[in-house]
Amino acid sequence: MRCSILTTTLSVALVACGGGGTQPGDACDSTNPCSKGQVCDLTNPGGPACLDGSGDLDGDGIPNDKDHCEHMAGGTYDEDGDGIGDDCDACPIAKPPATAEADGDGVDAPCDPDPKTPGDKIVLFQGFNAPLPGTWTASAAWQVMGGEAIMTPGATNAIEQLSVPVSPSAHMAVFTTYRIDQVAAGATNADVAVTTTDRLPLGVTTIICGGSRVGATDLLRVQTGATENNAMAMNLFDPASRYGLLEQIDGGKANCAVTSTKDNNAVSSDTTGESMNEIGLLARSATARFAYVLVVAH
Repeated sequence: MRCSILTTTLSVALVACGGGGTQPGDACDSTNPCSKGQVCDLTNPGGPACLDGSGDLDGDGIPNDKDHCEHMAGGTYDEDGDGIGDDCDACPIAKPPATAEADGDGVDAPCDPDPKTPGDKIVLFQGFNAPLPGTWTASAAWQVMGGEAIMTPGATNAIEQLSVPVSPSAHMAVFTTYRIDQVAAGATNADVAVTTTDRLPLGVTTIICGGSRVGATDLLRVQTGATENNAMAMNLFDPASRYGLLEQIDGGKANCAVTSTKDNNAVSSDTTGESMNEIGLLARSATARFAYVLVVAH
């Protein structure tokens, strides 16, 4: 399985609806906008078409001109600003690729961990644009505000986690992006990571993938229980950078990758092939802001 991470910008813009003399049902795109009072329905099965903006095609209570998923419930938010809502987007963190995904499983690049093999599906996307559902568990250091999950350190060197159950899978990719406001003064260690957990009555196994700062040294690490693999990295806590972070579980292998404007790093570790049933975010000793969590499983 191969993955890439793209850093995205939060947006809720709809496709512009300008002049022209279009009628509902007419074809539309960014260069051929609909008439005033209409909206270009980018999720129309037959191709983008003009739609009465004041109506509510799917009956979900969201008017068409504010609905980014006109053919299903939801569609209030559009993380990547492509006019397709998070609830119906084949890749809610990136605009549609020029060439449609090849395996036909309904997950587009770069969200598809294996674009040549069908079977992947989006099992969770959380854009932090609204209060978290009750299925999430968070320590008091976390708050959701302004389209971000923000961890503000309390006790120095305390690990703070945000987590949610997901459908069990031994083939899973977890994507997120983050930025750092600052590392707490006096902290001896700092961390920012994604986690996947196999939580069973007989025991718990957690895999941690992310950046660590020990003294003046930054490390990209993937840790499975007592086993830890590290790779030297640079500037993993730079407030001037936006970071993309990926943890990928592929049977008995855990892969961890981070991208930024200044450096790219990757590290992997062997696992025992756990079927992970919980994912989360982890931070310590740093004010960290996460834009979303995306989970794709096979």
